[in-house]
Amino acid sequence: MDGFTACPAGVEIKPVAPSDRNIKDMQRTKTWLPAITGMVCLGLGAGLIGIYGFFVEPLSREFGVGVATLNIGPVALLLVPGIVAPMVGRLVDRVPIRRIILTGASLSMLSLVAASQAPSLLFAAITFLLFALGVTMYGPVVINGLMVKIYIGSEARALAIAAMGISVAGAVLPPLVGLLLAGLEWRQALLVLAVSLLLILWSTVLAGIPAQAGGVGAAGTRSTEEISRGRAFWLIGFCVALGLNVAIVLAICYPPYFLSEGYSVAQAGWFLSVAGLSGLAGKGVIAWLGDAGRDYARWLASGLLLVQVLGLGLLYSAESVSGVVAALLFLGFGGGAFIPMHPYLNSRYFDAAVIGRVNGAQMPLFLPFGLVGAPLAGYAFDSTGHYNAVLLALAVALVFAAGLALLLPRR
Repeated sequence: MDGFTACPAGVEIKPVAPSDRNIKDMQRTKTWLPAITGMVCLGLGAGLIGIYGFFVEPLSREFGVGVATLNIGPVALLLVPGIVAPMVGRLVDRVPIRRIILTGASLSMLSLVAASQAPSLLFAAITFLLFALGVTMYGPVVINGLMVKIYIGSEARALAIAAMGISVAGAVLPPLVGLLLAGLEWRQALLVLAVSLLLILWSTVLAGIPAQAGGVGAAGTRSTEEISRGRAFWLIGFCVALGLNVAIVLAICYPPYFLSEGYSVAQAGWFLSVAGLSGLAGKGVIAWLGDAGRDYARWLASGLLLVQVLGLGLLYSAESVSGVVAALLFLGFGGGAFIPMHPYLNSRYFDAAVIGRVNGAQMPLFLPFGLVGAPLAGYAFDSTGHYNAVLLALAVALVFAAGLALLLPRR
């Protein structure tokens, strides 16, 4: 269909013609440099959730609060996007995306600098909310919107390349943070990390994303109400909300889970690296097969969710390092490959001109699960001293999400 995907019946789409300036930008972006830049942004934005667990114990000790309280922190990474992502999604369809990304990178990393000097838990919480706001401005809604817009016909490959950043971050950052915390007090480690990441983000974005890439000056004629009328909007939204919230809960729980099982902090870091590398392999498979398998997108999404269910079962029964590694290979592969599914599935049912608005409008659907998942997992740990019940609950959620994916209409 000349680069445009089909939309729900009864709703007419009028593709938006890009300006001459944007045509020139699109020609420049036929290289994969913007996708690689997107990979860096997602790795140093959404990918940072994987290191949150390393700061739970130092923060708990310093401020005298329990794990359940601190596990509320990552809820901000869902709560804030759920509130502001619809607005950010509209900006993606209207203004140059590089401006959005640079603003977000500055806000997020400077907020972490402030958090490293926090005199109280309340101050730290405020800075983390600002960090979450910044990450939203260079997170999946923005980066995935850019990929779909400038890589029409090759969306799966571009989205998978960008999403690889989260897996690379999952493989590199946990051991690095573990080393930093082994040699530095948590405040110093956080400060060094934030300043370094800010410099990397600015230099990469300026080099890799054209100044006018993304927004085309108009976002089509469809309202958010029209977009949400189709069944696909809700099925994709709830399916992805469940799948990605499971990934967030696991990312938070991994470090304390491994420590509670008797493994060291260093071993926990390497376990997360295994999951990150496996996730990278999963995204590589999506990059290789995704565009060719566009007609089977719903089956692909469902299969990736069930692979994670198998991984959770192996992790639940693991009694040795080899058992944990085997479980993380499945969890990492399925979870990593599922990350691009949100924009990929949307690209099958909605036009590229409104993809930012669609992605953003679905973000509030993440809130009900995100608000309760991590705190309940922390409460279960505080109450029982282990995460066994949490693993079983996450498996059930993934099975339900796989069923929602299969209910999507054929394309």
